[in-house]
Amino acid sequence: MRVVHVIESTATGTLAVVSTLATRLAKEGHEVHVIYSERPETPKDLRALFHPDVVLEHLQMKGPSLPGIVSGLRRRLVELNPDIVHMHSSFAGFLGRVSTLFCLPSTAFLYSPHCISFVRRDISPLKRYIFAGLELLACLKSCTYVGCSESECESIRHYLRRDAVLVENAVDRAVALQTDRHAPKSPLRTKQRIVTVGGIRVQKNPRLFAEIARSFNPDDVEFVWIGDGDAEFKQTLAASNVRVTGWLTRAEVIEAVGEADIYLSTASWEGMPISLIEAMTLGTPVVASDCPGNTDTIRHESTGVLYQTAAEATLLIRRMMDEDGFREGLARRAQQEARSRFSEDRFFGNFLSLYCAQLNDVRQGVVA
Repeated sequence: MRVVHVIESTATGTLAVVSTLATRLAKEGHEVHVIYSERPETPKDLRALFHPDVVLEHLQMKGPSLPGIVSGLRRRLVELNPDIVHMHSSFAGFLGRVSTLFCLPSTAFLYSPHCISFVRRDISPLKRYIFAGLELLACLKSCTYVGCSESECESIRHYLRRDAVLVENAVDRAVALQTDRHAPKSPLRTKQRIVTVGGIRVQKNPRLFAEIARSFNPDDVEFVWIGDGDAEFKQTLAASNVRVTGWLTRAEVIEAVGEADIYLSTASWEGMPISLIEAMTLGTPVVASDCPGNTDTIRHESTGVLYQTAAEATLLIRRMMDEDGFREGLARRAQQEARSRFSEDRFFGNFLSLYCAQLNDVRQGVVA
């Protein structure tokens, strides 16, 4: 098969999913192209994240000339004439569908929102329905929605009255092969280390992370935000003794999460967070906010703990620090579940079956 991935958000979890899927497809002998945009947080070593046979094609998808962007994307997709076009994130999903109206009738189109736009909690109900309206406009192009969590699938069904196929996220095999913590805690480190990974933006709720950090003595507990972003939020974090690392390489992120004592998510909404899955896989116990996406990933007091307030989070972190059996049991069960439920083999198998089924439907003239 010739598969084209279209991705505007080349960072964090979305990039990790595309890298895993594109690389595995290339290893299995398929022709794979990735049309991508660059963001400030796009890794400098982007090429290194993909199999050598994956063709990377840069097309900046946000800029002053939207008609020019649409025209350029349409031209390239028509030239490639792929069997499958798989779009990732809301903006790429909109552009990919609008740009291919009335062309590529024999191509199957799939769209993975990776946290669809209208589930945002920082916007008004009116704006949510505007985003849903744009999604419906793009639905003029026949396309299969692929939700990464049951919460996302339910949102798509609720707002768009359209079905969505569930394919849960996964981590690549290189992470999963690490059977224990990435590295033991250094004997020179006396503090407990609590980390999170992601862009410093409203969705990840850095103010809540800072509030939780202020509940602990900085001489005993170190809070670390792995990532970068909004300058005002960074000041809030710094004022609460949170160390911000800036953007690290993928290998450095995996090492930092594996060495941490606890992974803390303060997100207000998610699709299905790769960072949580990676922490589970590495054996780092998870404390996560009770929001869509997190609740699809973590089973409370079985594979991690969920909280609703900063006070609850503080109590759960202290319990995890004080009770070795509780902490180790959570980490062990999470690691066991992650290695099967979130495995690369399961993920790739789900998508390959879906690609084949959708392509077969298109070729038989069935409207998805």
